[in-house]
Amino acid sequence: MSDQTTSESPEASSSFDIKTHFPAARIKKLMQSDEDIGKVAQATPVVVGRALEFFLANLVQASAEQAKISGTKRVTAQHVKSAIQSDDKFDFLVDTICSTEAKEE
Repeated sequence: MSDQTTSESPEASSSFDIKTHFPAARIKKLMQSDEDIGKVAQATPVVVGRALEFFLANLVQASAEQAKISGTKRVTAQHVKSAIQSDDKFDFLVDTICSTEAKEE
């Protein structure tokens, strides 16, 4: 596998390079820290890491779009929050950002 993978987002016409890779050993260790998970196949942490890379790339891209809409070049937590609230595929994170706001107050 190469160090850079070009991926086409279904929503956007531009592609992006994913340069960050998550270590499979650490993912496996995290998975096995759950008592309900027994043995983990060798390919599973690699696939989970790859899925995590794509998820983060999509979240960062959506946050960058929110920053562009607001006319800034710097992505802030508010842009990430706006991206999560405006896109249905990030609905599962809405509770997380709400609980984070409650802790900040």
